Amino acid sequence: MNKSVGIALAAASLFAGAAAHADTTVYNGTPADGWFYGTGNGYTPANTEVLTTGSGDQLYLRWHEYKEVAPASDGSGVYDFALGTTPLSFDWGFDVAVAPTDPISGEITVVNIGTGQSASYNIYDPYDIGYDFFNDNSYANGSTQNSARLGFSFTDVGFDPNVDDTYSVTLDINGLTGGEKSLTAYAKFGAGAAVPEPASWALMIAGLGAVGFAVRRRRTAISFA
Repeated sequence: MNKSVGIALAAASLFAGAAAHADTTVYNGTPADGWFYGTGNGYTPANTEVLTTGSGDQLYLRWHEYKEVAPASDGSGVYDFALGTTPLSFDWGFDVAVAPTDPISGEITVVNIGTGQSASYNIYDPYDIGYDFFNDNSYANGSTQNSARLGFSFTDVGFDPNVDDTYSVTLDINGLTGGEKSLTAYAKFGAGAAVPEPASWALMIAGLGAVGFAVRRRRTAISFA
């Protein structure tokens, strides 16, 4: 075989292998295990933002009016709502394809982009929010799921459905086979606040480190057997 052809084929093979193991995000999709928690939450269509890692794990989020079908997002993780839409819920979950060797821990961060107000909580530690709600996470087939509403005490970021604004929710999961993974979805009201570009969003999250530090210090963890 011609040496240059062999090098080209080897490079193509490496590229194909890397692509096969890349993380991918699908908008308006459905989690691998569907939505199974609670009553009335198995809405169709699911209209969920789903991150699938190269290891086959998934993180997923969606916004919707409480007990109503989630609207389709704009294809970039932004869900639009008419002014006055309330109560507003977000659903979160993650699916473990292969049992990890390290304990898994996770955190939710909610941000009012218009005002900069933020709130964070540990998804496994009920003491972060003052009562036992998050011991009620649902588990099935390696998936963990739950939801919350803007306006709850532990998600208080000054939510006002009658004001043009945008709210974000970020799910961070540690301990997966591929390492730490993060997913963000946005709820936009009326004209809304501008949704940050990825670089700006990273700076904003870095600025919230002081908020998350206290949470992480008390973070508990679980292991999937």
